[in-house]
Amino acid sequence: MFTAATQARTAILRNLETIDYKLSPDAWKVLKMGIKRDLQAQVLRPNVPVPPRRELLKYLGVMKRETGSLRKAIGSLFHDGAWTSSGGSFRLAEELGFDIVTEAERLIAANGGFRYLEIGGAWAGLKGDTTSQPRDIAGLARRFEDVLGRRVFLHFTNLTKWHSALPAGVMEHPFVTAAGLSIVERQSVPRNSVDIIYSQAAAYFETDPSSFMNAAGSLLRDGGLMIFNHQPQFTDEIARCAQKHGMSLLKSHVMGGMNGIVVAFGKTTESKSEAVTEIVAANDMRETERRRAI
Repeated sequence: MFTAATQARTAILRNLETIDYKLSPDAWKVLKMGIKRDLQAQVLRPNVPVPPRRELLKYLGVMKRETGSLRKAIGSLFHDGAWTSSGGSFRLAEELGFDIVTEAERLIAANGGFRYLEIGGAWAGLKGDTTSQPRDIAGLARRFEDVLGRRVFLHFTNLTKWHSALPAGVMEHPFVTAAGLSIVERQSVPRNSVDIIYSQAAAYFETDPSSFMNAAGSLLRDGGLMIFNHQPQFTDEIARCAQKHGMSLLKSHVMGGMNGIVVAFGKTTESKSEAVTEIVAANDMRETERRRAI
C-alpha cells in the first residue's frame, strides 16, 4: 500500500502541475489522507459497514472476511485512519428528489445522447449488485448497454486507479482531485458537454471549492444538472462561483454530519429556464409520491 500511495501522490501532483494548480500545505495533508482512504477502501467490497477499531472483535471479524486472512486483518489495525468501504450510489440525488436514470432517459430522447461525470466514483458500483434497479453508475451502464460508447458516455474520477478494464463508454479518470477536475478536459471530456455532474463524498472533502466549481461550470453543458454535497462554511463561496458560470440553485438540503449540505444546481440560459423549472416540478411530484408510499 505504501508503494501505491507514493505512485498516486506522484501522479496527482503531475496532473495538478499540468493545469498549473498549486496545493497548499494543508490541502496536501488532507489529500494524502484521502489517498490512503482510497487505497484502504479498495481492499473491501462495495458498501461494507466497517466497525470502529475500538470494537475489536467485530472489527477483526469483518476485516478477516474482507481480506481473506487473519494476518491481513490484524495488519489493518496499524494503518492510519478509519477503514471505509466505497460503493457509490445516487442517494444524495434521491434525497433531493432527482432520479438520475429518468433524467438520462429524458436527455437521450431530447438530445440523442447523454454524458455523465461522477467525482470520486471509486468502485463506481461496477462490482456491486447487478440485479437491483439502477441506483449507481453501474446501473446506468446496464440500463443503456445498447448505446453505451455511442450515445451514452459515463465518466468518473478517483484519487487512485481502481479498474484495469471497463465496458466501452465507461471511463475512469484516476489521480484526479475535485479541485483539479479541469484535467479531464484533456482526457476526452469536452468543455460544455456534460449533462450531469454528481459527487456523493469527494466534493465534500475538497478544501478549494472555487477551483472545483470553476472546472465543473466549464464542463457542464447549458441545461445541465450538478448535484453534490459540501461543508457548510463554503456555502457563500460556492454560490458566487455558481453564479459566475450561470448556474442557479435548484434545491438544497442540510443533512449534517459527513453529508453536510446537499445541493442541486442547474446551468441555464433564459431560453431553457422554463424547461428546467418543469424538470424540478416533475422531480418534486415524484418525491412527494415516493414519501407518501413510504
